[in-house]
Amino acid sequence: MWGLRSSSRPTKHSSPRPSKDDTVAEAYSLTWLMWGLRSPSRPTKDSSPMPPHVRDHSTDEYLAQGLFFREEAVQVGKTITLYFPLAASAPLGLLPRHVADSIPFSTSSLPSALARLGVARNSVQAANMEETLYMCGLPPKAGEAKFCATSLEALVEGSMAALGTRNIRPMTSDLPRSGAPKQPYTVRAVHPVDGSSFVSCHDHNYPYTVYMCHNTPATRAYMVELEGAGSGLVVTVAAICHTDTSHWDAEHFSFKVLGTKPGAGPICHYLPYGHNVWVKKEANRSSS
Repeated sequence: MWGLRSSSRPTKHSSPRPSKDDTVAEAYSLTWLMWGLRSPSRPTKDSSPMPPHVRDHSTDEYLAQGLFFREEAVQVGKTITLYFPLAASAPLGLLPRHVADSIPFSTSSLPSALARLGVARNSVQAANMEETLYMCGLPPKAGEAKFCATSLEALVEGSMAALGTRNIRPMTSDLPRSGAPKQPYTVRAVHPVDGSSFVSCHDHNYPYTVYMCHNTPATRAYMVELEGAGSGLVVTVAAICHTDTSHWDAEHFSFKVLGTKPGAGPICHYLPYGHNVWVKKEANRSSS
């Protein structure tokens, strides 16, 4: 299917790569989420851009502390501490399909893509592109639908294929593009979403918009209305709760932040600005 691209093989640089071990593969979706969440607003000691193969794990931990929460917190009156980073947009935005399809999109054709897009070979942006192409090339787990979409048409078609129906709709978080500092938020309303399998799509660091998408079996989804305890900021987030974490990597930041371990209970996270989750259109939302 046009627009559903994958890279051909891992790149040759010395970046740390996710293991192909099954336990690590189970957490690919959260790896994508964490990588896609990084933005220019990240609180680092050095304001210069950082190549993805020199990852600032203190930054990852800070992001994780404002991203993950327990499912029991998704109740009216409960408090969740969250951090919303500044939204980072691809310089070229979402390209028309015929343009996106004409640009090479694989690790083997990275030099051609760099030349086409005018990106210097040894630049930080080139390293970011290489990392995105590598992530797009990771093989799916057994029973997983996974794809990278370089256009709106590819995004929709891939989600329809993964959900097995043409009747789908997107859900996104209603967040300020400028972000918001970490603070406690009080849950004002919870709207569960029918279904147990969804397609989550996370935009990544590339000159134009690229979504990494995957289905999310064994999950529950909610639309959650929150009010900031300090600022009074009211937001609505799309929340995904992974109900089976028994095969996840025990070293993942979500376990460290929540003080739990694989299989100890659901792990939830919100969808950052610009990310989206696709559900079957017939799925209804109910209030609680």
